[in-house]
Amino acid sequence: MRTTQTSDGPISVVDRISAVLEAFNGAAPMTLAQVTARTKLPRSSVHRLLEQLASAGWLARSPEQTYELGVKAYEMGQAALNQNRLLRAARPVMHAFAQRTGYTIQLGVVDGGDTVYLAKVNGRLSGPTPTAVGQRVPAHLTALGKVIIAYAEVAPRQSPRGLHKLDDGTLVKQTALSITSPAQFDAELAQIRDRGAAFDRGEAFPGVACVGVSIGPHDHIYGNLAGLSVCAPVGAVDLRKLMGPARIVAGEIWERCVAADLTDH
Repeated sequence: MRTTQTSDGPISVVDRISAVLEAFNGAAPMTLAQVTARTKLPRSSVHRLLEQLASAGWLARSPEQTYELGVKAYEMGQAALNQNRLLRAARPVMHAFAQRTGYTIQLGVVDGGDTVYLAKVNGRLSGPTPTAVGQRVPAHLTALGKVIIAYAEVAPRQSPRGLHKLDDGTLVKQTALSITSPAQFDAELAQIRDRGAAFDRGEAFPGVACVGVSIGPHDHIYGNLAGLSVCAPVGAVDLRKLMGPARIVAGEIWERCVAADLTDH
């Protein structure tokens, strides 16, 4: 079912519902005005969708007329995590790695130009890292995102990068070390393909360095759809020395998950 197209918003009912629900990602409870500002949809449409989603349990409405994600959203999110075979295979391997090495390890994918973190296990040596499961960070700033993009460039079946850019064509930045030049980023991708791993030396978050590797061979139909990153304070570790351990973890997850699935089918 389609609605009339507008110049500043999604045109399908599904797109509008998605826009409203996604507005609550990482946000505190919001008013109708705040959701309208975030989605850029007509106020009347937002109000109608908020009420319908609250009645269905996807959102919860407070007496103060603010909205937040409801019980059904949490239930569906938990169901998605429990059904994900990659997560089921990765979690024990990641926990063992973090306990053995002391380094924080993260699992994620690239979606809409963002790195989206699916799992994270903190290590005692890495200190606090400002990422969380479900968080989105521009992919070109993260080691995990960069390694997936690098091999997607040579495998057109995978989604193109769709990087976050400013009006002047430069890439968005989060720290003074963020890569903002598209030409420089292309050169970075070539280096990643040469070494088989990506580095982030404080480009996404100040003081946090990561090495990223893809899960599965990039030229396989199921390969390079997800990646791992291992994090440590900038200057506390040689990222090149973490490439080998990160590849071993990625290989173990591949063997336990994807290879087993292919054998079964």
